Amino acid sequence: MPVKAGERLDPEATRARILQAAADVFGRRGIHATGINEIVEAAGASKLTIYRNFGSKEGLVEAVLTDRTQRVRAWHHEAVEAAPPGRGQILAVFDLIAQWYAEAGFRGCAMMNAATEDRGHDGAPRRLARDHLAFYRELFERLLSEAGARDPRTTARQLVVVLEGATLISAVDQDPGLGAEARVIVETLLDAAF
Repeated sequence: MPVKAGERLDPEATRARILQAAADVFGRRGIHATGINEIVEAAGASKLTIYRNFGSKEGLVEAVLTDRTQRVRAWHHEAVEAAPPGRGQILAVFDLIAQWYAEAGFRGCAMMNAATEDRGHDGAPRRLARDHLAFYRELFERLLSEAGARDPRTTARQLVVVLEGATLISAVDQDPGLGAEARVIVETLLDAAF
């Protein structure tokens, strides 16, 4: 990816370009299978620039996952806020992921993919994946509590299992229709929760 004129002078644009390129390469090839030279080529940045911005490949991985986390959370909060209160807000999350599954190049959850590559370690990918799951549990528990569910905590955990399970299966099977199936399961869980 060639650097645009004037972009070399904008550290934020350079950082964003590196993050985007790294996210794409890590997503296609995996974290461990990707060398820093691939990131250099994809980002159109020098090794020095990458190490100056991120410190190490591990620092780059953490920055990519943190950036992804922030964007996913904002994406979900926006969908929830735009939906009618109660069931509508929970279903809005599943409608959103159904659209995501149908996107070209869908590869599953970057957080879970990274955590599975981090087997035997307790590095940033695992920590961020735990935070990611906690975000969903807390979001669903809050929405369920506000809507008057009988056992918000248990139902929230079940919703996370459906969300992450459907995400994994959709990515492996390349089946965008799983979003609609997940929504049906969620409707059944919500019927039982109230």
